[in-house]
Amino acid sequence: MFKIKITKPFRFFVIGLVGLAVVAVVVFNILWGSPIIAVDGEFTIADGSSADKVWTDLVELNYFENVLPLYYYSWRLEASNDLKSGSYDMTKGEHVRSLIARFVSGDSSSEELSITYPEGFTLEQIAARTASTGIGTAATFKADAQPSNYVSQFPILKGIPAQRDLEGYLFPDTYRVFVDDEPKDVIQRMLTVFNGKFSQELRDEAVAQGRTLDQIVIMASIIEREVISDEDMGMVAGVLWKRFDEGIGLAADATVRYALGKWNKPLTVNDLDIDSPYNTRKWRGLPPGPISNPGVRSIQAAVRPAASQNYYYLSTPEGKTIFSKTLDEHNTNKYKYLR
Repeated sequence: MFKIKITKPFRFFVIGLVGLAVVAVVVFNILWGSPIIAVDGEFTIADGSSADKVWTDLVELNYFENVLPLYYYSWRLEASNDLKSGSYDMTKGEHVRSLIARFVSGDSSSEELSITYPEGFTLEQIAARTASTGIGTAATFKADAQPSNYVSQFPILKGIPAQRDLEGYLFPDTYRVFVDDEPKDVIQRMLTVFNGKFSQELRDEAVAQGRTLDQIVIMASIIEREVISDEDMGMVAGVLWKRFDEGIGLAADATVRYALGKWNKPLTVNDLDIDSPYNTRKWRGLPPGPISNPGVRSIQAAVRPAASQNYYYLSTPEGKTIFSKTLDEHNTNKYKYLR
């Protein structure tokens, strides 16, 4: 039997250790993955993206082989909660540590803009404001604002009838956008925020009350345009849901204004008689779709209405809401506050 005679055991031991170390490094690199960006390109962090999604996206787009270096260095740099949205240049050979530092500092490659969409803006107004910043046109924005384009990512959109657009689901807020964005990029961010603001807790409460999520959005869009204060929103929600449940017309002026596109001037008798399914003075129930894009206060009010004995309300020229239990009381208040 052939035997190996070791004449220099210490040297053999050192060579063995070196060999094991090389094998360990190779195995470690295979399992760990390189901490170096593998390819050139551009990577975008959308508003509201979690660190987990960013790391996964980087691997799926072949910038890194494995998420482990990303998790490790984000932990070392305490960066997981500080990533800034934006578009970033990805340079082959850059270390992940440097990349994460850029994500934290917001050192993005695109020129950034800030757009504010007030609560209660309509899709038409959102499209016009987006176009005014140089991002697409109002027409392309409205063309892109179709539920079918995003329903696979946002299941909440499944409840929107096929003929409708995304009116009501574009969350009003201030957004950071980029000069090379397209309308669909802005819409994507707005839907992401809406999906988070209309929390699962609120959705579960709505379903428990026998309301569909789309009904909640429609009601919230009316509340958003009818009153201002949080307390009034809850009270108005209670009145409107009571009228809805009892089959009484909502008689909300805001729905008539939406049908006419007349938001500022006083409504005339002819205005209130418009033949439109959005005229809740003529047609019972909810209008066929939202009349604005509501904020979270209105959504919460629609889900958590305040109980009362009131059936009517009106808004004074100063913005105060006056509630009434009976039609006679309501007519008296109209004479008192609106003459």
